[in-house]
Amino acid sequence: KTLKSVYSFESNRQTSNMRCPFCGKMNVYVHARHSTEIKDFPFLPKHRQSPVFYYHGYKCRECGHHFMEPIPAKVPNARITIRAAEWIKGLLSRNMPVSAVAEITGFHWETVKKIHLGFMDEFLRKRKEELQRSGYKPTYLAVDEFAIHKGHSYASCVMDLETGEILWVGQGRGMEDFRKFFKEYDMERLNNVKAFAMDMNASFNRLVEEYMPKTEIVYDRYHMQAQYGKDVLGSVRLEEARKHQDKANELKKLAGTVDDKETLQKLKQNIRNENQGYTRLKKARWAVLTNSRNLSESGGEALDKILNSHSDLATCYAMKEEMNRLFELRDKEKAYYGWMKWFLAAEESGIPQLQKFAKLKVKRLKGLVAHATHPISTGKLEGMNNKIKVAKRIAYGYRDEDYFFTLIRYQSSLRFPTIP
Repeated sequence: KTLKSVYSFESNRQTSNMRCPFCGKMNVYVHARHSTEIKDFPFLPKHRQSPVFYYHGYKCRECGHHFMEPIPAKVPNARITIRAAEWIKGLLSRNMPVSAVAEITGFHWETVKKIHLGFMDEFLRKRKEELQRSGYKPTYLAVDEFAIHKGHSYASCVMDLETGEILWVGQGRGMEDFRKFFKEYDMERLNNVKAFAMDMNASFNRLVEEYMPKTEIVYDRYHMQAQYGKDVLGSVRLEEARKHQDKANELKKLAGTVDDKETLQKLKQNIRNENQGYTRLKKARWAVLTNSRNLSESGGEALDKILNSHSDLATCYAMKEEMNRLFELRDKEKAYYGWMKWFLAAEESGIPQLQKFAKLKVKRLKGLVAHATHPISTGKLEGMNNKIKVAKRIAYGYRDEDYFFTLIRYQSSLRFPTIP
């Protein structure tokens, strides 16, 4: 059973000391008397403290406006005391979910959320003022998308790669969704941006070209390498594995028609060899995708054995290693000619998966070459996924996405403890 203690406070403020907040004149009179009950910090478990404040409503004789006498202990726009709000802040600062804080304190979820949103907005406002005073402007930005509800709704966010702070979060991942960033954010603060990292989403690069024509677009190497690993290396490896499997099945059918023991023995050995080849390729995913420098001696030997007997896979693997080398170049001219040779070799390879990949990516040549001058990526932004998961847990059951997006920005700025 929850107990409740009620105690009251009555205002004895003199009318002659009241100033109208609208016109500034001190010619007011008491128009009405009001009372309000608010929630306070509970001193004992299951023992609610509820102070009741009796205060005045005033009317100004000069401008005719009505206004209420302020309640000193009450949080603006919430029916709780200031010390209760500090208690909520303390619990939330430990990354506790809002729903858990609401259950512990006995306050409504919306009240806890309102307190949380208030101090996050204050924190972000102070951080913005601090950056403005210092004259800081970002030099490198990155944009990427993340799932709010996987497969159903997504959001886009922009990060300052130098500080690691999220500058903007918005609903959706389409062209018009990302356009909101350029309309909502102060573009004067982006005057010094040299490069913008992104994956190969067409809408992102077109908008950067439209709103920030002097900024170079850099396509993220990790997105490209991951896509190459899946669409080229993965596809060719599985295709070669299926060839072994199909060959083994053919040999099994043939073995069923052979009576000669010696011939049958040879067929069974060939079937075992094909099955082993299939198994080796199925298990070679990690070895094929890993940088050759990171392979152990035995792993390198096993991979060489696979590549020596599968020419298409060997070609695609060599192209992967060359791609990695091109991303390490820091000379723009060398990078340009290197990428041109890479796309030409892909086109002449005769491997459909590699040709298709190259045909799509050659359109992004400028952004790939720009990586030599500005070796940035969306990797740091991808790393924000863990903080976004924390934000989802804190905001468990959140009713509006503006609160969730503010929480993401706040989480990304917590590494700057200089702001009180």
